[in-house]
Amino acid sequence: MPFSHLDSSGIARTLSQIADEVTDSADAFFERQEEIMLPAGGTAPGLRVWREEGLAVRLGRGDQSWMATRDEISPEAFRDAVRRAGRALPRAPYPDPRLDVLPWQKAPEAPDLLEFPSRLQGALRSRGVHFTAEPTLRRHRRWVRLIGTRVSSGTESEHFFSLEIHMPWGKFGALLPSLDQPTADRTAQSLIRLFQARDCDPPPSRRQTCVLGAGATAVFLHEAVAHALEADTLALGGHPEAAIGVSMGSSHLNVFDDPGSGPRGVRRQADDEGFPVSRRCLLRAGVVEQPICDRAWARRSDLLTAGAGRRGHRRSPPAPRSTHLALAGSDSSLQDLLAGAEGGLYLPEAERGLLDPLSGAFTLRFPYGRRIQHGVPGEPVGPCSISGRVVDLLERVNGVGREVQAAGAGWCAKGGLKLPVWATVPEIRLENVEIRG
Repeated sequence: MPFSHLDSSGIARTLSQIADEVTDSADAFFERQEEIMLPAGGTAPGLRVWREEGLAVRLGRGDQSWMATRDEISPEAFRDAVRRAGRALPRAPYPDPRLDVLPWQKAPEAPDLLEFPSRLQGALRSRGVHFTAEPTLRRHRRWVRLIGTRVSSGTESEHFFSLEIHMPWGKFGALLPSLDQPTADRTAQSLIRLFQARDCDPPPSRRQTCVLGAGATAVFLHEAVAHALEADTLALGGHPEAAIGVSMGSSHLNVFDDPGSGPRGVRRQADDEGFPVSRRCLLRAGVVEQPICDRAWARRSDLLTAGAGRRGHRRSPPAPRSTHLALAGSDSSLQDLLAGAEGGLYLPEAERGLLDPLSGAFTLRFPYGRRIQHGVPGEPVGPCSISGRVVDLLERVNGVGREVQAAGAGWCAKGGLKLPVWATVPEIRLENVEIRG
């Protein structure tokens, strides 16, 4: 871990010089990022590497905060950031703390990126299919550590992959915990379904029952539940704590934000403000139990709990964001859900979702679907969407599957803050929703 040898006590001692009022808090956020890209077709110059590191110092006083960032990690950079965040030189500065950071590996290796295109083509051939599908692959790695006057954390790390494939009949993208053979098999199946629906007409616009696959459920819950229950979103209509106890959806919905149980490479023990994460129950039987909250909102109420502050980059202040959603399963199998949706649509994957936080209007877009015939997914249909008010759609969930699956919900870019979000969910069934072709 690159930040395991930082002089945490020395850093906290230096920060205490600018946190000189009783309610003040100050922290230093250290960040290192690496992205390795394999372009489509493995075009020259092959693997492309981007690396950067730096730090941010933040002083909080009441409802105000001041932050200064630097694009290097050194005693000089830290000292300057402390001075700028505190807006003055300390009266009697302590000696600079040691900032020992492990050097970058000189020649990064990424065999998983190099091997995945052939694994994917092999998975397609094994299914009797051959078409060009050249992925653009990226390996993302990030290390962060927060040291402050009130809270501190150990080094947290993220290690995951992103995939983009552009084809004449559509595009496919995903966030992936690994690039192993099962991942190649699932990706091949998704590409084949997209290929089969390439010339299909959209379904007629009307109300009908639909079953969402795990991938589509992940996007649906992220947009309709997580975003709706983030404290800064709730604050647009009043104080976030007013949402506690409000019925927001069907009694089938038990939804959690649980960063500690995400995929292995992205599990967190602490958030980007140094607070321990927890298994936060967002909806229990459809009723709001605990909104997603960072330190700034938690300090305003005894009913709100910090631990969900995330930063897209050290230059961005923390904000309340979900990390890994989990939906509790039920006793119903996928076959049970499909049997209760005869004539409706099976929608395995979603392209994107959009929630208007002021009106509650929600739209979820799908690249293709399958008509449910005789209790199984049948003929393919073209692109379509579901839309309506988010609370109404959540109330229409009348079935939850029992087999939970890990699914990357995708990149979240709310407010310009780009973050990876994850989910472990089963399929769900929605009754009498508005389908638009």
